[in-house]
Amino acid sequence: MSIRVAGPQDWAFIHALVAQHFTGLVAESALCHWLCHESHRVFVAELGGRPVGFIHVQPRPAAGELWLNLIAVHAEARRGGVAARLLAHCEALAVGQGLTRLALQCHVGNPQGLAFYARAGFLRGEQHHDPEIGQDFVRHVREVPPGTAAAAFGAAPSIWAGRLRRLRYNLTIGRTSSLGELRSAAPIAR
Repeated sequence: MSIRVAGPQDWAFIHALVAQHFTGLVAESALCHWLCHESHRVFVAELGGRPVGFIHVQPRPAAGELWLNLIAVHAEARRGGVAARLLAHCEALAVGQGLTRLALQCHVGNPQGLAFYARAGFLRGEQHHDPEIGQDFVRHVREVPPGTAAAAFGAAPSIWAGRLRRLRYNLTIGRTSSLGELRSAAPIAR
């Protein structure tokens, strides 16, 4: 399995997983911003040259943490260690950024996610209500293990590169498909 930075060739796959797993929780405009701009990074896990999962992260230096915003694995690749490998990659990214913790929030209605984060060593924090989307979440935090090797986060794209990516995004994804239409559009190729 390999993990790499997501590119435009991954957008339909990412959209399909977001539509399947985060319906009502992720706005189209937010997903476009995360895929195209500055401090956000999306990484794709590949198995045999096929994308099987992704994770979206954002460094939060003031808090000393790498924020894990979205993580999803295609149904056919679950229980194969993909999510654990994505988390290990995030630990290395955190070290490379001088951060000491991984942090995230998980929807209270996601028992599989809550169980996964508990098994992965995350400490369950406070539950809170997000008034923007009217949903409840639980914050989770895990310290990065000492001795974790650092990985490069990569340079942020320039503002112009981000704008060009956004234009390409709108031409290929944003203006032609909704998240609902992409719900099952990216099956794993056999």
